[in-house]
Amino acid sequence: MIKMTFLDLTSMNAPCYVYYCSGHGFGHATRVSAFSSALLQLDLPERISIHIVSSAPKHVFADCIGAQYRYADWIDPVIVQPLAYRVDRQKSVQVLKAFLKNKDSFLETERQWLISINARCVLSDAAFLGCIAAKAAGIPSILVTNFTFDSVYSYLGTDFIDEQHSTQLGDTPALAPDIPIPHSTLEPLIAQIHDGYRCADLLLLLPGQIPIPSFSNQLHLPATNWVDSDNRFTPQAIAHLTRLRENPSECTLHEHVPFPPNTALGRNLEPLSRKVLSMPLLVRPPSSSVARSPYTNEGRARILASANVPAELHDPDTTKILVVSFGGQVLSWPRRKQSMSSAHEDRNASRIKPITVAIGLGINLKDTKLNKSRLEVPLETASHVIPLTLPQELRDHRDIDPQATVSPPPPVVNPSGSPVISSPRTSSLQHHLEYKGKENEFQSVTFSPSRLGTERTMPSPLMDIVNMPASPQGAAPTCQLDPDDSIGGVNSRLGNMQVRDDGDLEDEARLPQLLPDSNWIAIREDTSDLPANFYLAPKDVYMPDLTAIADVLLGKLGYGTVAECIDAGTPMVYISRPLFIEELGLRILLENGNGHWVERVKEAWQKARASKERKRRVKGAELSEGVCISEREDEIRRMAKVVVEWVGEWWKDG
Repeated sequence: MIKMTFLDLTSMNAPCYVYYCSGHGFGHATRVSAFSSALLQLDLPERISIHIVSSAPKHVFADCIGAQYRYADWIDPVIVQPLAYRVDRQKSVQVLKAFLKNKDSFLETERQWLISINARCVLSDAAFLGCIAAKAAGIPSILVTNFTFDSVYSYLGTDFIDEQHSTQLGDTPALAPDIPIPHSTLEPLIAQIHDGYRCADLLLLLPGQIPIPSFSNQLHLPATNWVDSDNRFTPQAIAHLTRLRENPSECTLHEHVPFPPNTALGRNLEPLSRKVLSMPLLVRPPSSSVARSPYTNEGRARILASANVPAELHDPDTTKILVVSFGGQVLSWPRRKQSMSSAHEDRNASRIKPITVAIGLGINLKDTKLNKSRLEVPLETASHVIPLTLPQELRDHRDIDPQATVSPPPPVVNPSGSPVISSPRTSSLQHHLEYKGKENEFQSVTFSPSRLGTERTMPSPLMDIVNMPASPQGAAPTCQLDPDDSIGGVNSRLGNMQVRDDGDLEDEARLPQLLPDSNWIAIREDTSDLPANFYLAPKDVYMPDLTAIADVLLGKLGYGTVAECIDAGTPMVYISRPLFIEELGLRILLENGNGHWVERVKEAWQKARASKERKRRVKGAELSEGVCISEREDEIRRMAKVVVEWVGEWWKDG
């Protein structure tokens, strides 16, 4: 007699949902984790099962207890970023071309797999291949996102030139010149992405939205038409976004794409109309137990102690906290006098090391024991200026690293081949055994408060956002990638940048100045040389908790960081990546040097201190009264019920 676990029985009988998650950035994974957890926690007559399909590593979905994970690096292409803040337009198009060349093969793999597991619904954030595969398999699909990649690729044709971070130490060019891609090159490629998104039947529109041209037919591609000469949305685009968010039923949508006639839904003479529904912010909640919550004294002490902050600095009334979070970006502080000899040694050594350009946020890390990343750019290419014309076409989008490492092909259809996610987040590093980096190294630009009035477009008040000014320092910093800094033996860390001055730093006045006064401390995710009052967060830190204890967060503008700042009421001083259209309107001068950021940190804190203090009081009171479900979590659960009811409407006669 075969012994079966409870989970086996549940998986056999439960309605099966498949959630495609783009591997482009950690923001997608945080959203998928939050929403999958909400779906799995619904009290339903039949508990649903969820398969998460992504190229992001399994551990980033550790909160989705009970979901099944399937690794797939063929569900979407990537935007190539040689630095965490810089897009390589030429290579991005090269990768897209290679992906589309093999799209039909990838599509057939997914179609067969969806049919084999008897999937009832496909959700996608925001991999267009999942929507096409669902349509081909006769399954309704849902886009859960605030942007789509047809717009992102389309914006690579913008005339705006990103000239930052263009040189390495020794005046060696590090990056290709930023050259716009002709629309004539982009249009036939983008049309395939756009048609893929057209296959989706429902759009759950998240805050921070940009136009979604595959649903609304009122704003058309190219995306550069939505932008004025000041690099802001045009009045027409703003009016459209307001209507899309506040009154989506008033927007004219593209027609429903029929299912194949040989499928059950294809024989339905009255398919459901396409819809756009405005949704709340998808965000991971902070820890909720009294012992772990960032809103209790015990929880705050636990978080600070994990970063080796002395107990006398744990009081929020006397110590203010700046969290410095650049999504895996390593910023090495200039050395003081006593460290100058080692600084010279490092600088000399760096001149003879080959420089490996990482793919950045578009990287697809393998959840395998391979010792090379399939998407690592070859050394011989990285050390020279990339030609303005596209290199020889790739046979596969994963071949941007043409070294001998073999990437596993799409699997043979195997319904039981998705491992179950069974480990909740813990304070240990157990679920990081194969992955040596930090969870937010996968953070991506997917969320941006638009130029619309934020009070109207957000379900809750937006935190204060302060643009970063240029450094008042005269010396310009230079950047380099450290090829020795790797993840689990893979030379693919996201934008491993070291910032050094060209001259010897002989006095304290030229050290980075981020803290307003001695009552402030800073907690960083990673650095090799911590200045005074700086502390190092553990690699497995749960970022919603760390963000919640922060008085101000300084970091990259990505969906995960922004959403968690909004949820925690933590003001944010951000840096931007200007070639991502979802960041439009959030202009900032990138500052990686040792600038005086004191006033910006202080300004952000002063603007938001009242709401931050209120948030701490309210959350602390809720925990003391035994309130377990926050308003935000309740919103997400209601959103999950909408999905289940919508899927039920499709299959009510089946």
